[in-house]
Amino acid sequence: MDAADTASCRPDFQFLIYPGGLSRKDDDQKLQPDVAVTSSTPPTFLLMAENDPTGIENVLAYTLALKHAHVPVELHVYPTGGHGFGLRRTTEPVTAWPDRAAEWMKSRGLLERR
Repeated sequence: MDAADTASCRPDFQFLIYPGGLSRKDDDQKLQPDVAVTSSTPPTFLLMAENDPTGIENVLAYTLALKHAHVPVELHVYPTGGHGFGLRRTTEPVTAWPDRAAEWMKSRGLLERR
């Protein structure tokens, strides 16, 4: 045993970028039963393009669950960009998402040295 054993394994935040498999197929406004959201879920940044074939229902259902659990959340839905746009900048506005993510982290004090 040492000091590392006392450290929390809970992440300080999470990024979900074009996620899938969060909402139920039979009721896309509800989360899958194995997707747990509680008040101890980390603050979350969500991003997706509306024309992603995975379906924006995933981020919408997850955002609502986070809000109901009083978890800080920021959601960005862009009209175009598809799925898998990654970090490479293109003419699609969605590819500027790393800037939005950095702004979110700064606003939450997550980029300050401890």
